[in-house]
Amino acid sequence: MNERLNIVFASDRNYIQHLSVALVSLLVNNRELAFTVNIISSGMTAKDRRNIGEIVKGYDCEVRHLTVSDDLFVTLATEHPMYPKGIYYRLLIPSLIDEQKVLYLDSDIVVNGSIRELYETELGDAYVGAIEDPGFDRHAQLGMDKSAVYFNSGMMLINLRKWKETDLQKKIIDFIEKHPEDVWFPDQDGLNSVINGRWKKAPLKFNQFSSLFDADFESRFDCFGKEELQEARTKPVVIHYSSGSKPWHFKNRHPYKSYYWKYLKMTPYRRAIYSDLRPLHLLKSMIPKNFKTAIKKVLKKQAG
Repeated sequence: MNERLNIVFASDRNYIQHLSVALVSLLVNNRELAFTVNIISSGMTAKDRRNIGEIVKGYDCEVRHLTVSDDLFVTLATEHPMYPKGIYYRLLIPSLIDEQKVLYLDSDIVVNGSIRELYETELGDAYVGAIEDPGFDRHAQLGMDKSAVYFNSGMMLINLRKWKETDLQKKIIDFIEKHPEDVWFPDQDGLNSVINGRWKKAPLKFNQFSSLFDADFESRFDCFGKEELQEARTKPVVIHYSSGSKPWHFKNRHPYKSYYWKYLKMTPYRRAIYSDLRPLHLLKSMIPKNFKTAIKKVLKKQAG
């Protein structure tokens, strides 16, 4: 395969360190491949770009920085204030990138092997190649067929030609805007509602999500075979730190936590410490909750 693989990351400034880990792990474990890496972001500084440039030196990797405005997602962010605007950046891929196929990866991942097999997957008429997100039962809520399977959007091999032909971007954004009370995970619910099961399953090893290590996972879900589960747990290609607890949190106990720190040392952010052990975070954690509430009330009153 002589073509350049088109990779997409989407991140706001708060995730640049983690995106750097994902990027260097991709390059280290796929030295034989050539990449065009598209980074969709807002507010990335000149220093951030220089750091990214340092990471890709020595690899056959072209980086394209695609800057977007957060103003595009004011309505969505207002309806779903618990989520950063950065989660919506991936929805802009069709309007920013002119390719037939791209591999989208979340920034809270580590690539632990070759992605050649994944990228060479023939999608046919499917919108994406992805893995199932188990336990979904909100078909009626999202207007999906009862038989449609719900996928995790942290890794998507995207049939970009089909996305553009069917104006998928607009349909997804329209759904999220019009059904704020029905979506729990805005971008992922929107994608699944519109795609409605028209996607192709990829092996679980290409999106090893965190709940696979829950003690009761196999008793709760039966959507993956034993061999596929074993392979994903022991020989993952994409490790997705998908829970609220991340490897950059001190108390995180993910079995592959050390991989994040291994690749972090290969980036300009190698001196970073656990985010929840930084002085400002520790200081905030020491302030009593009732005192924080009182301050917020005062500030709100003054603003009014």
